[in-house]
Amino acid sequence: MDTSTRRAALLPERENLIETLLVEIPQASPFYANFPKTAQLAMAARLVDLFLEAQDEVRVDALRAFGAEVFTRRHEQGATLEHVLIGIHACRRAFARLALRVLPTEPAIEAIERAELACDELVRTASVVYEQRRDTERKAFAALERKFQLLYQRTPALMHSIDTEGRISAVSDRWLDVLGYTRDEVLGRRSSEFLTEESRKRALEVNIPRLRAEGHIDDVHYQFVRKDGELFDIRLSSVAVRDESGEIQQFLAVAQDVRAEMNATRALRESEERWRGLAELAPLPIAVHKGGVFLWVNEALAQFVGRPREEIVGTSVLGIVHPEDRELLVARLRESRESRVALPPLEERFIRADGATVYADVAARPVLFEGQEATQIAVVDVTARKYAEEARRQNEAQARLIEAQEETLRALSTPLIPIGEGILVSPLIGRITDERAAGILETLAAGVVAQGARVAILDVTGVPEADALVAESLVRVARAIRLLGAEVVITGIQPSIARTLVDLGADLGGLATRATLRDGITYAMRGSSRRRA
Repeated sequence: MDTSTRRAALLPERENLIETLLVEIPQASPFYANFPKTAQLAMAARLVDLFLEAQDEVRVDALRAFGAEVFTRRHEQGATLEHVLIGIHACRRAFARLALRVLPTEPAIEAIERAELACDELVRTASVVYEQRRDTERKAFAALERKFQLLYQRTPALMHSIDTEGRISAVSDRWLDVLGYTRDEVLGRRSSEFLTEESRKRALEVNIPRLRAEGHIDDVHYQFVRKDGELFDIRLSSVAVRDESGEIQQFLAVAQDVRAEMNATRALRESEERWRGLAELAPLPIAVHKGGVFLWVNEALAQFVGRPREEIVGTSVLGIVHPEDRELLVARLRESRESRVALPPLEERFIRADGATVYADVAARPVLFEGQEATQIAVVDVTARKYAEEARRQNEAQARLIEAQEETLRALSTPLIPIGEGILVSPLIGRITDERAAGILETLAAGVVAQGARVAILDVTGVPEADALVAESLVRVARAIRLLGAEVVITGIQPSIARTLVDLGADLGGLATRATLRDGITYAMRGSSRRRA
C-alpha cells in the first residue's frame, strides 16, 4: 500500500483521533487540563495533521518550526520539558492504536514508523528549545547574580548573609569598612562572634530562635565590636530566605548605624537623671504633668500640699487647686499645650490635705519627660508673704482709721463758741496731753485774735482727771491768752481735779475760776457790762 493510499485510509478517522487526543493528553499531562478548550482543539488538530502529512513526507523544517513556536510558548506558560514530552508520547500512542485498527498490519507498521519519525523530530526540537531556554536563563541568572553580588557588596547599607549554621556567607563593603575587617577575615565565621557578650546572648537565646520560627525579626538592637575594640550600636532586621520547598537556605540581615541616636538617647537619659537628682533634692516644689495629669512630683511639692507622692502621681492637677482658681488653671494648661513656650509665674491657691489654703507663684515650661512632651511646673510658696501683706494692709487700714478718728477728735475736742460780744467758750473733753494742749492753745489764740475776744472761757467739765501736765497746760494757755489782751476763766473743775491740783501745788496764777460753765458765762457777761459802763 502506497503512502497516498495509507493517508486516504486514515483521513476519515481524523476527527476521531482529535477527540481522542483531547481526552488523553490532559489525562497524561495535567498541565494541559487548564488550557481553554479552543486552544486544546487547535493543538490536537495541528498534531494530527502533522502525523497525516508525515505519511507522504516527513517535513523536518515544518516540524521544527511548529515545535519551536509551540514549545517556546509552553515554556513561557510554565510547562516543563517533561510535560511537553508526555504530550508528544500521548499523541504517538493514540496514532499507533488508530493505525493498527484501520490499516492492515504491514501498512499500519509503516504508518506508525512515519509517525515515529515526526514524533522524534518534535522531541528533538523540544529538547533544543528547552536547552536553549535553560542556557539563556542560566546566563541571565548568572548575570543577575553578578549584578546582585555587585549591588550587595557596594550597597551603602550594612548587610550580611549567614547560612543555616550562623556562618557569614556574604557581606557588604560598607559592613567591612565600618567594622574595620577584610572580607577574608569575616567569611565563614559566625556572625555572633562580632557581637558583645550581652548582644551575643540575646541573639542566641532569643532573636535567632524567633527568626527561625517566624521567618523574620525587625529592629533589634545589638552592639558590634569593631576590629579596634570600639563598640558600635546598630539596629538589625533579618529575614529567612527559603527554597521552593519552603526550607530555609540562608538569612539576610540589614543593619543600621544608630550610634548618633544611641548617644543622643544616652545623653538625654543622663541629662534627665541629673535633672531628676537635682529636682529630687531641691527645696523648691517641682512637678511634671501631661495634659493636667501628674507624671512626677518631688518631695518638696508633696510636703507643700501635705500628701504622699504616690497619691499625687497619676491624679489631676485640678484636684489640689482651689476651686475658684481652676478655670484660670485650665486656661494656663491650654496655653502651655498650644504655645509650647515658658509661662511666667502666676499666683494660684492650693488646697492642702488638711483643708488649709496656701498660696504659691507657679511658673511653667515645656519639657521632654521620659521621651514624651510634658510640662514642668515650679512652685514658690508665698503663703507667709500673702499673710504678711494682708496683716500690713489691715494695720495700714487701722492706722488710717485711728488717724481719722484722732483728726475728728482734734476737731471736736477744742471747739470755739462765741457767747455774746467779745466772749469765747472752749469746752474741753477727754484727757489733755502735751500735743492736745498745744492744739488748744493754737485754736484758742487764733479765735481770740480773729474775733477780738476779751474773755476766753475754758470749760474742763469733760476732763476726767488732772495732773501736773494738765495744770501746767492750763497755766501756759492762760498766760498766752493774757498776752493777747484777753482774760481767761476756767470753769467746771471737778472736786477730784481740785484735790489733784492742790496736792500737786499747781499755781493757777490768779486765774478766775467758776464752778460751772453757766457761772463762768455770767461772770464774763457782767465783766463786759462793767467795761462798757
